[in-house]
Amino acid sequence: MHPANCLNCGSNLDPGQKFCAVCGQKAATHKLNLHEIGHEALHYFIHADKSILHLIRELALRPGKVAREFIAGRRVKYFKPVNFFLIVAGILVFMTSYFHFANDTALKRFQQVVAGAKDPVQRKRLSGQLERMEKAIHFMEKYSNVVTMLLTPLFAFILWQFYKKAGYSFIEHLVANMYFSSFTMLCYALILVPWQKQLVMNITGWIMLLVFIIFQIVYGPIAYYQFINRRGTVPYLKALGVYSFTILLWAVGSSSLVNWYIKSGFR
Repeated sequence: MHPANCLNCGSNLDPGQKFCAVCGQKAATHKLNLHEIGHEALHYFIHADKSILHLIRELALRPGKVAREFIAGRRVKYFKPVNFFLIVAGILVFMTSYFHFANDTALKRFQQVVAGAKDPVQRKRLSGQLERMEKAIHFMEKYSNVVTMLLTPLFAFILWQFYKKAGYSFIEHLVANMYFSSFTMLCYALILVPWQKQLVMNITGWIMLLVFIIFQIVYGPIAYYQFINRRGTVPYLKALGVYSFTILLWAVGSSSLVNWYIKSGFR
């Protein structure tokens, strides 16, 4: 029986009306069952338009166009950036938890240094550094996905500063970076994370890590070059320079912060 009112928002429905004109929900709803849930899940992932798979394909081929069109108002065409960002973050959490790996080579080496220290004052100082190193490693193992997510607004802010003349606001840069960073995070989670246990034992792991770093340095500038939509060699070189500078700034800043904590405990 066709309802007279929308079951979601209560708006009036005309006979034969398939969707509510106010909230967009289907006029006729079915009783929830396994088939209904399965159909919605399948539709969510493989629908030809606005599905995750469609978005991943577009982000692999024309990432800048995806961000540009979404910001310009074509919101229905693409899977929402926040949803995609959170789903990829969940995948990253699962993959890093399942393929748990602790690179304790440096920790063991420092433990030997502490054990070999003969001066009591020096041993106490080194023991404190060893304790802080263990805490830092544990933090990165447990919260690496959170740290990765926090990079997105930082990257967006830096790129916004360099591209203010492009006319995009910080929030629009943030949306673009949520798309771009989610795609690289997804590649990292599905391709590199399963190889983590090989990184200190097998040259293949190091090669894959290097390839992924190169991929980030290549993909990011291409995405921004397409996003800013300015043709020519100079705009691309600017995108390459800005993106490389942002990655370098983060790498140097984060490593310096960790070393400062280990050596002095921020004192």
